[in-house]
Amino acid sequence: MTRLRVNGQAMEFAMDPRTPLLWALRDGANLTGTKQGCGSGQCGACTVIVDGAAALACQLPLGQLVGADVTTVEGLANHPVAQALVAEEAIQCGFCTPGFVCALAALLQQSPRPTAGQLDALPNRCSCGCGPRIRRAVERVAGAEAPTRPQAAAGVQEPR
Repeated sequence: MTRLRVNGQAMEFAMDPRTPLLWALRDGANLTGTKQGCGSGQCGACTVIVDGAAALACQLPLGQLVGADVTTVEGLANHPVAQALVAEEAIQCGFCTPGFVCALAALLQQSPRPTAGQLDALPNRCSCGCGPRIRRAVERVAGAEAPTRPQAAAGVQEPR
């Protein structure tokens, strides 16, 4: 039995200790916000926060997390990062969004004004092309003024 805290609640998992945290969360705790992407730690879709730091849930065996404090996207539903991603329309298919919310929340906790290099170093990837809007969302949360966009001509929709 592996005991840890998930989103502030004590949980016990009666699973093989080699089970990746990803599957413990999805199958054992019914927290399906954490997504299975590549399964090899390359895409960041499974990012959660473990003891204050972003971590790839597909790469963490449950048995190594005894006593850990895990936060998933469900625990960050009202976090400013989640709200900023919505405000900046930085969500298309939504598959990468939970991982970005967790990764960015952890990054902003450690570095309230992250550099472009810190953002580039995140393992999270968005195949829909939301990168510029995701950066604007981070700027919004960090307190920097988001870049302004010129007004589109009447009847013409600005591409995003």
